[in-house]
Amino acid sequence: GGPDQDIGAMFDEYCRLFYGPAAPEMKAFFAYCEANWREMEKEKEKADRCLELFGAAMAKVDAGSIHGSRLALIDEFLKGLRNKSEQLGKKRGPVPVTRLVGDARDIVVDGNLDDAYWRNCPVAATGKLRELQTGRQPIFGTSFQAGWAGNNVYFAIRCEERPGEALNLGTEKDDDAALWYGDAIEILLETDSHSYYQIAVGPNGAVVDMDWQGKKRDLGWDSQAEAATRIADDHWTLEIRIPVTQDENDPLHQVIGRKPTQSLPWHLNICRQRIRDDGAEYSALSPTATAGFHEPMKFAYFYDGRSHSFEADPTVTDFLIESRAAAELLRQRKAPEALNGFLALSERDRATDFQKSDALEQAAQCARLLKDPVRAEEIASRIPIESVAKTVRMLNALDQRQTKDAVATFGTEDIGAWPFWQRGAAWFARGRIFSAEGDGPRAESDLTNALEFVNEPRLRLELQLAIAQNRERNLKDATGALKAYREMVESTGQNGSSTYFYGVLGAARLLRESGKFDDAIATVGRVDAEKLRGTWRGQFHLAAAEVRAAAGKKEEAIAAYQAILADDLVEEIHKKAAAAALELLK
Repeated sequence: GGPDQDIGAMFDEYCRLFYGPAAPEMKAFFAYCEANWREMEKEKEKADRCLELFGAAMAKVDAGSIHGSRLALIDEFLKGLRNKSEQLGKKRGPVPVTRLVGDARDIVVDGNLDDAYWRNCPVAATGKLRELQTGRQPIFGTSFQAGWAGNNVYFAIRCEERPGEALNLGTEKDDDAALWYGDAIEILLETDSHSYYQIAVGPNGAVVDMDWQGKKRDLGWDSQAEAATRIADDHWTLEIRIPVTQDENDPLHQVIGRKPTQSLPWHLNICRQRIRDDGAEYSALSPTATAGFHEPMKFAYFYDGRSHSFEADPTVTDFLIESRAAAELLRQRKAPEALNGFLALSERDRATDFQKSDALEQAAQCARLLKDPVRAEEIASRIPIESVAKTVRMLNALDQRQTKDAVATFGTEDIGAWPFWQRGAAWFARGRIFSAEGDGPRAESDLTNALEFVNEPRLRLELQLAIAQNRERNLKDATGALKAYREMVESTGQNGSSTYFYGVLGAARLLRESGKFDDAIATVGRVDAEKLRGTWRGQFHLAAAEVRAAAGKKEEAIAAYQAILADDLVEEIHKKAAAAALELLK
C-alpha cells in the first residue's frame, strides 16, 4: 500500500480476478470510458464505441458464470447509454423545451387545477399550444402545466372555448375510437426507453390510450392514467396523472421509462383538436408542420433539471422552419426576399391547402408593402381556400382604397357561415372597408364581431384601434370611442408598438376634450416620452403640453412647449407646432 503502490498492477489484478476471460476487453472498456466519458454525452460514435468494447467483453464469458453475472450488472447500467446513443442518432430540428422544476406533491386529480403546485407552477413547466400546421396562434387557445411527483407525471390543461357553445363529445366510453370525432386533448410521450405512447382524453373524461411501435399501434396497452375534467361556460380543463415504471416485464401496463433528465430527456407533444360543423382547429405544444399529430421527431424536449439549450440539427427543415425564416425577413423589412420565401413555401412538396393559403396570404402582404397591387391580386387568385382568398382580396382593396368596389363585392357576404378560424380576419378586413366608406353601423357590427375570433395580441390591438376610430369618426360616439381607447391603454404585451401609442394619444385627447384633465395627464404619462425617438417623441411631448394648456396650467404648458423647442431629438414639425402654441399662450 501507500504512495509507492503500483496502481496499474492493481488494476490488472482486479480485471483478471473479477472478469476472468474478459479481463483484456474490460481493461480496454474502462480505459476508453475514462478518456471519453464527457464526449459520449454528445457524440454517438464514441457512445457506440464504448458499447462495442463492452459487447466484446460479454462475448468472452459464459452468461451463467460468476464473471457473466458481474458483467450483467454493468450491462443493466449501460441501458441508459444505449438509449442515449439511440437519441443521438436521431436528427431533431428546433423544437420547444418543457422543463420540470420542483416536486408536484399533493395534487388531487379532480379537474379543478386549484392545487398549490398548479397555482405556483414554475414558468419553465408551462406553455401554450400553437396552430399545428403553421405555428400561428390558434383562435381558441390552450395552455398547460407539467409536474412530477414520485413515479407519476402530471399535466394540467386548460382549453379556451366560445362562451355558451356546446362541446363536441365523440364518446362517453373509454377505449372508443369515436372519441376522435369530437373535441380531445392528446398527450404523446416518448420516454428515454420507449417510443411512443398516446393518451387521448375528451372533455367528459373519456380516455383512449395506445402504444405505438413505429407505424403499428397496440390498443391493448393500458396507461392506467387517472384523468378528470371540468366543463365551464368558456373553457374546459383536464387534469391527469400518468404513472411511470422502470419495470419492463409488463409492457402492456403503464408508461415505461426513467424520470427524464437533461442527459436522457423524454420527448413530448400535447395536442388539441376542436371539431365543429363550421370548421376544425388543431394545435400543439410543438407544431408538426403537417396535418397530423404523429410526428415523433417534432416532439418537444421534456426533462427535469437546470435550464439547458439543446442543439438543433441545422440540416432539418420543414414548412414551419422555412415560414419562420420568411417572417424574419419581413420583420427585417426585406420584403422582396420575404415575398420569394412565402411564394416558395406555397409550392413546397406536400404542403396542404391550409399551408398554401397561409403562405400566399403573407406573400400578398409583401406585395402590398412593395406597392405592387397587380402582384397582390394575382397571388390572391392562387389561394386554394376560398374564405382566405376573399379576405386577402378585401385587404388588397383596402390597400388600393377601392373600398366602394369592395363593398359592392363583399358587403353582403355571410362571414358568419365561414370556417370559424377565418371569421375574425374577414370581419376585421370588411369592418375597415365599411369604416373607410363612412358606414359606421356596419363597421361597428363587423369589427365587434371580429373581437371574439382575434386573440393574437398585435392584431387584437389593431382591431381595438379600428373600433375606437370608427366610433369617434363615423358614429360620433365619444364615450364608446374612449372605452375602446382605454381598453388599448390597459392592454399588456404590445405597449411599445405604434398601435398602442395611437391608443394612448386617442384616449388622452378624448379625456382632454371632456375636461378630465388629470386622467388625460395620467394617460399620456403611461408612455415615457424621454425614451422615445422619432415622431412619437414629439407627439407625446406635445400631447402632455396640450393637456396642461387646456387645463389652464399656463406656466406648466409654457415650460413644456419650451422644452420641446430645446430638445434636439424632437422633429421640426413638432417644434413648429410647439412654437405656434406658445404664441397663443402669450
